Amino acid sequence: MLTYYVNGSYLNKADALISVEDRGFNFSDGVYEVIAFNKRKLLNLNKHIIRLKKSLKGISIKKPFFNFKSLELIILHLIDLNHLSKGFIYLQITRGSAKRNHLFPKKVKPNIIIFAFSNKNLDNLLKGVKVGISEDIRWLRCDLKSISLLPNLLEKQKAYDRGLYEIWQKRDSLITEGSTSNAFIVNSNDTILTHPKNNLILGGVTRDCVVSLAKKNKILLEEKAFTINDIKKCKEAFLTSTTVGVLPVIKIDNLIINNKKVGEITKKIINLYNQFLKNQIK
Repeated sequence: MLTYYVNGSYLNKADALISVEDRGFNFSDGVYEVIAFNKRKLLNLNKHIIRLKKSLKGISIKKPFFNFKSLELIILHLIDLNHLSKGFIYLQITRGSAKRNHLFPKKVKPNIIIFAFSNKNLDNLLKGVKVGISEDIRWLRCDLKSISLLPNLLEKQKAYDRGLYEIWQKRDSLITEGSTSNAFIVNSNDTILTHPKNNLILGGVTRDCVVSLAKKNKILLEEKAFTINDIKKCKEAFLTSTTVGVLPVIKIDNLIINNKKVGEITKKIINLYNQFLKNQIK
C-alpha cells in the first residue's frame, strides 16, 4: 500500500484526502515540484527548493514550512515508508481550503501533498524521440511552476495522438520549450542553443544543470531562442526534464535530424549529466 503525506500526516493512499473546497481543485491555485531521488539522495534538491520558493512567492502563498530542511526530512521519511530506492517525488502546495471565492482567503493554511512514484523505463527513448511544433497557448508566467497545466496537457495529448513523444511550442516564430521539457538544438557552428530563462519558459532544473555543465566543460552554448529555420539547419537536437534527464531528438515535425542518429555533442551532454547525478549519490 502506497503512503502519501498530507498536511502533516503519513496516510495510506485510500485515506489521503483533501477537501473539495481546496483552492487547487477549484482554481488551480497552487504550485508543484517533481524531484528525482536515488539511494535516498534527493537529486538537485537545492535547485528545486529555490524554484519552489520563487513559485510560492510568485502567487503569494505564505511559507508553508518552518524551514525547508523540514521538507527534506519529510520527503526522506516518505521514501523510507514506501520502501523505494529510486524514483521521483511529487510535491504540491495549494493556497488551502476555503469557501469558493476568487479573492484570496484571509485565514487559510496551505494544503501540502507529497507522494513518491517509480522510475520510467527510458530504454526505448534513448535512441531518440520525435517531436512536433505547435503554437504556445500558455499564459505569460510560465516561469512559475503552477499546477494550472491544461495547455500543457492539450499539447502532450496532441503529441501522443500524432505518434510523437513531445510538442515544442513556439511564440512569435521562436521555440520556447516543450509541453513537459526544455528544448535544445546544436547549430552548424557546434553551438548549443536554448531559450533564455524568462517569463516565457519554466527554467527547468535539468536545463539549468545542462547549461552549467556545458559551460564548465567548454562546450559552446548560448541561451538564445531559435526558430524553425534554425531547426532546418541544425546538426543535433535534444530535450531535458527531471523525469527523463537528457533525451536525443531525431525528428522535428517532418525534419530528420542527423540522419536519425544521436549526435556527438548530445552524447557528451548525456554522459556529463549522468555523471553529475552519480556524483550526488556517492
